[in-house]
Amino acid sequence: MPSFTTHHIFAATVQRVTGDSAARIAAAYPAGYRWGAQGPEPLLLYHLPFPSQLHRLAHRMRTEPPAELFEALCAAAAQERNTAALAYVFGFCTNYALDRVTHAFIQAQADRLALFMPGYSAEARRKLAESDIDGILIADYIAAEPAKFEAFRLLDPNAPECTVLARVVARAAKQAYGVRVAPASVYRSLHDMRRILHLAHNGSHVRARLERLERITGKSGLASSLIRPAEPLAADCANQAHRPWLSDGVERTDSFTDLFDAAVPLAVSLQRAVLERYYQQKPLDPRFFPTNFAGQVVKS
Repeated sequence: MPSFTTHHIFAATVQRVTGDSAARIAAAYPAGYRWGAQGPEPLLLYHLPFPSQLHRLAHRMRTEPPAELFEALCAAAAQERNTAALAYVFGFCTNYALDRVTHAFIQAQADRLALFMPGYSAEARRKLAESDIDGILIADYIAAEPAKFEAFRLLDPNAPECTVLARVVARAAKQAYGVRVAPASVYRSLHDMRRILHLAHNGSHVRARLERLERITGKSGLASSLIRPAEPLAADCANQAHRPWLSDGVERTDSFTDLFDAAVPLAVSLQRAVLERYYQQKPLDPRFFPTNFAGQVVKS
């Protein structure tokens, strides 16, 4: 899955492209839309490094067929009778669209990083690939120095929309998975994510100490890979050179930007379907969800 700034940039791009009711609602509740664009990610960061029910819930959201989840999110948003909740679901649409299109690509780039970072685990390589892509998109779309850009400020965990979206997630979890989670825990996960992203941004000052600790513990790159590189890696994780990579055994040459652009119409279409679901109670077409967030085909 792409990193958080990449998801933010993608959601902002979708908002500019639509220019319709969905875009206006997203503009009216920017914090709700931006947090929605992070999808299940905040739940994964709740009370790290300690295990949590929210971590398991986030894993189910990412790996199980998503149609029921989106139906539950739409139903929960309608129960709120607050378009801030709808803005959050619109953001969630962008997270799903970008994740399902780019997951195989990022995995391929992480596998390729084994040539450059042989001591890194698969998870550390994936995080590093995501961080490298984050920096490239910041330079291209925001025109800022990646290492200095305080991207964590894009996410406000204290915005009024956050209490609304916390209730939406809690209701959707119960309806889609039969899992009871407290809205307060969901709300706390937003603060935990913001704190971790803040630490990662400032981590460039302690990179050497982090890397030394990683060597001692035998977990190279597990924390330092979250720190955005000051310059694009020589490995070219965004594949701007269009090298071949494999997706389900099929050779492709797409760059990350190619996949980013291809995901935009998917997100726009899903947002419009959610809008109809919210106002007209028109069920979502299951054909919107051929794969889970990880790009794995949903079996009928």
